[in-house]
Amino acid sequence: MLSRVAESLYWMGRYVERAENVARLLTVTTELSVELEGLDDSLAQAQWDELIAAVAATPEAGLEFSPESGLALPYVRWLLLDEENPVSVRHSLSRARDNARSVREALTREVFLDLNETFRNLERLGRRLPRDPVRAAAEVSGTHSDIRRILGSIELTLSRDLGWTFLKMGETVERVQRTLTVLSTRLPTLNINPAPEEVPLYYARWRALLRALASLENYRSVHGASLEPSGVIRFLLFQLSSPRSVACGVTRLASYLERLPRADANDGARRIVGRMNATLLYDGEDRLAKEGPVWLCEQFNGQLAAAHDEIARVYFRG
Repeated sequence: MLSRVAESLYWMGRYVERAENVARLLTVTTELSVELEGLDDSLAQAQWDELIAAVAATPEAGLEFSPESGLALPYVRWLLLDEENPVSVRHSLSRARDNARSVREALTREVFLDLNETFRNLERLGRRLPRDPVRAAAEVSGTHSDIRRILGSIELTLSRDLGWTFLKMGETVERVQRTLTVLSTRLPTLNINPAPEEVPLYYARWRALLRALASLENYRSVHGASLEPSGVIRFLLFQLSSPRSVACGVTRLASYLERLPRADANDGARRIVGRMNATLLYDGEDRLAKEGPVWLCEQFNGQLAAAHDEIARVYFRG
């Protein structure tokens, strides 16, 4: 496979996954902040500040809200539709589409058309985003559904060849990175014992964390109605059966690397991902107890970035 084709598919996977993550985080944050507005406006604002940190964005200067529009609407416009924002859903889908167009022969008709239609729908929405926050949130939800359709087409129609492997590698790197970043940005404010009157809100925020990582139902299938913060952290880090957990993502990434042609230089990526996998499977609990969840997430994120650099060096720049 040509290196340019492999790179385009890898980045297409990353950009589609990035768009899906931002759309989901927007939906969950909108719902939680709307509940908090009027009750605790500073806490509502904190939810958006944490979202900005989780997507590694730099807010534009005029990102303000009014009592009429609430907090949600300006952030929805900026994170959903702003082409100049490098982490917006529209920007990510535009980049994914550009990469898809350059390797059209490696994709099925269904994947390309679903991606193209979703991008065109966002273009049209950019000219008519509702001023009502509730309707704007519904548009975010609709866009999220469209992105899930793209992911479904990838799963249902692409051959399991090298192109699919590079695409899924990109998707998995982005997914694990986002899980780690969300955890490292949100846990410092979540992991504080609440006052008695704040207990309901405390658990609502932990449920929102699980929803932000598409893991609430998966968590309940393992732990039932119990919602213990330490259990949530361990689930999101170590639960192999949950597709959004760090352990599941790293295990998948290791399997994708094994599918690629072997090269001496590729040992760097395999070693990094192999060490991460071994730590999560066999040493994760001890590391968590010694270092704490935030530090552990930051360490894993650095290792994941190093693995990405190795993949790019061997397969895209060689």
